[in-house]
Amino acid sequence: IAAGKAVATWTESETEAHLAAMVGALRAAADALRDGGAFGGPTTGSVEQLNRSDGGVPKVAVDSVTVTHSGVSGDRQKVRYHHGRPWQALCLWSTEVIATLAAEGHPISAGSAGENVTISGLDWARIRPGVQLRIGEVLCEASLYTLPCKSIAQWFADGDFGRIHHQRGPVSRMYATVLEPGRIRRGDIAILEPTP
Repeated sequence: IAAGKAVATWTESETEAHLAAMVGALRAAADALRDGGAFGGPTTGSVEQLNRSDGGVPKVAVDSVTVTHSGVSGDRQKVRYHHGRPWQALCLWSTEVIATLAAEGHPISAGSAGENVTISGLDWARIRPGVQLRIGEVLCEASLYTLPCKSIAQWFADGDFGRIHHQRGPVSRMYATVLEPGRIRRGDIAILEPTP
């Protein structure tokens, strides 16, 4: 309950305002954690694949993308109700997590679960809300775990798309807010917690 109204009765603009305030508070908390060393030092990986689509999955691999505060130019989600807010500008995922799932027999590959940037070489357990990444020219901050939905069930042998829910370990995709827009190319360096 906020402002004397139950959440279920908020208008769309009230919901957006409350969500924006929550994200602002989360960013302030992340800055305090960063200042205290809770996110650890810098580590380097690389961009394995860049993905976008005109709606839905799988997203198609491209060699480079332009990233704005709204996300990857030319990329769109089929269902905008659960996507497209500033804290969902980018969807990031791990080549190593995808390889583990594929080794378990799931017909999954980079881009099939809807991520924009597939990254290799980072300890995915360290990718959690509040961490920052410099990916090519782009600086972004991990905002929320990306909740899986039925549109990706086809990429799991048993249809259990909940297999990549964050409560099952460091397997979830991650949404990120774009702090500094720019260009990302396949093969670019991805730095977790870059030095300012």
